[in-house]
Amino acid sequence: MRILHIINNLGSGGAERLIADLLPRLNSYDEIECELLLLTDEKNVFDKELIKNGIKVNVLQRRKIYNLLNAIDIAKFVNKGNYDIIHAHLFPTQYWVALAKPHFKNKKIKLITTEHSSHNRRREKAYFKHIDKYIYRKYDKIISISEKTQENLMNWLKVKEKCRDKFIVIHNGIDMDKFSNALPYKKEEIVSKFNEETKVITMVARFSEAKDQPTLIRAMKKLNSDIHLVLVGEGPLLEECKKLTNDLGISERVHFLGYREDVARIMKTSDIIVLSSNWEGFGLSAAEGMASGKPVIASDVDGLREIIGDAGILFERGNHVNLSNLISELISDKSYYNQIVEKEFNKSKHYDIENNLNFLIKLYGNN
Repeated sequence: MRILHIINNLGSGGAERLIADLLPRLNSYDEIECELLLLTDEKNVFDKELIKNGIKVNVLQRRKIYNLLNAIDIAKFVNKGNYDIIHAHLFPTQYWVALAKPHFKNKKIKLITTEHSSHNRRREKAYFKHIDKYIYRKYDKIISISEKTQENLMNWLKVKEKCRDKFIVIHNGIDMDKFSNALPYKKEEIVSKFNEETKVITMVARFSEAKDQPTLIRAMKKLNSDIHLVLVGEGPLLEECKKLTNDLGISERVHFLGYREDVARIMKTSDIIVLSSNWEGFGLSAAEGMASGKPVIASDVDGLREIIGDAGILFERGNHVNLSNLISELISDKSYYNQIVEKEFNKSKHYDIENNLNFLIKLYGNN
């Protein structure tokens, strides 16, 4: 069975990280051969890892994510290969693959797409509803990474009862061993001014409107001076967040590490993991933090609420006062801290990538 995954690029997002973790595992099965096609190789961070693990990574020649002609190029690429399944991820790749479908020579190719977020800006414009309905009808199966992601998508598309069978939930998966068994750093190895008494709060996320680092930064203003924040990631709002730390006078306590390949070790070294998102499909970083054996505090939004449930701590979205109070409570109450760690770690086992893998292989086989 030959499977071609297609995605915009291999930037530092959750969908891209899932691809990097998943494809080598899929390829280890004798009956499965996976390849990857990218719209562009700009800002890629996972390509070398995939190539090292034996995955063939291809890039469209135009290298432009939003070029309508990508649909034609995808069709040409697919027609040169002998693929059984095309699996598309993220907008606009989902659009280009759907538009390419009529041009496939092999009419038996099955199309699958994964919905990675519970919200997107297209749903704020009514005319996109009709476009999205057309696009999603082209797919044989539509995977959502959480129940709420699927519910929101089906409500948006006004899915009829007879069409609901093509929708399925497969939770994102995490490498449990990688995060639970990571070797922690000495804290001064992360930031030289740290010592082992420094309390370290960490958030791993792309700097975008969805992730809302500003709420966490504002919470830092209300916390004791021995508490420091480590922000891992890149993105368009990075400079805006740096400016906010300067404006609040806390730049000495907020540390921007950029993209890192040692996230598991950084989480293992941290005291608390926070994900302050405005919206999420799944919240991969939250699940990874839970697997690291660290307490996770997350905003009370779809996706995160589902992943953490009653095992962890949720705060009101955008409420930095609520967030700072919860951080203070965790730091000051060791018994409570340990209780949350145990409950969240046990919950994280549900999201082991091996579970994700088994569901996905079964889905591929049925198609």
